[in-house]
Amino acid sequence: MSRRRRSPGRRQRRSGVDRHATAPSSLKGVAEGDTIHRTARALQEALGGRPIVDVATPNPQSPLRRQGQRVGRLRGSTLIRAEARGKHLLLHFEGDLILHSHLGMRGSWHVRPAGETEARDRRAWVVLSVAAAQAVELDGSHLALRTEAELRSDPRLRLLGPDVLAPDFDASTGIAALRRTDQSRQLGEALLDQRVLSGVGNIYKCEGCWSARIDPWWRLADLGDNELQRVVIEIAALMRYGVETGRTPKSIYRRPGQPCPRCGARIEARGQGDANRTTYWCATCQTGEVPGAG
Repeated sequence: MSRRRRSPGRRQRRSGVDRHATAPSSLKGVAEGDTIHRTARALQEALGGRPIVDVATPNPQSPLRRQGQRVGRLRGSTLIRAEARGKHLLLHFEGDLILHSHLGMRGSWHVRPAGETEARDRRAWVVLSVAAAQAVELDGSHLALRTEAELRSDPRLRLLGPDVLAPDFDASTGIAALRRTDQSRQLGEALLDQRVLSGVGNIYKCEGCWSARIDPWWRLADLGDNELQRVVIEIAALMRYGVETGRTPKSIYRRPGQPCPRCGARIEARGQGDANRTTYWCATCQTGEVPGAG
């Protein structure tokens, strides 16, 4: 679309609707798809092809303590493949066992040299040891050992949208996914729905919309396919950059009140969607227009 449009987010704030303008969401950042892909690579390098010599669950709250028999079967098995699927990490072991991990807002994986006492941190949900290394998960929102059949029926995975970092993902896949959801939804809210597109978190939602010059407050119905294409392409490119470099581009994220790097206007922030995740955007230059286009 070539016409200049006023940001819906700005219009709501001026009318007094915005109760969150000075109180952004308190939710911490969730590990996004690029982090999970990097974690899968690191675990594959550290554990892949080496027999598991020990499995420990130091944290009394570890969900794996309820699966003692299956945990025992991991000892002596070999990691075949570490897979990232959206924000989910799947470690495929011999004997039809898959360790399904979701880090949520606080979880993390760490690779350490074998024998480090720190790896027995009482917070660790699981410690996987091979001859030369240990992989430790601290905290998280989900951890379970599953069979392939059980995994296929798990709604957390079965209902996932296309993974933005999948090798076969392209712009047309992303546009189709966004068009399949309710078109009255705001773009920013839809982008965080893992049933629409998996792997996208709040950072890449904000940065991708800013890079594409698209307002995250517009309803999907008000955006053309060319605008959705720009958003999808920018998000995918930024996430791939994050996978390869380990750095997350942050031009506007968590910079409310600071000047927009592109136009100099003030960066704005407000809670969006049912989860009230804080959206950062520039209402001046995220209009859908590309200078010089057309």
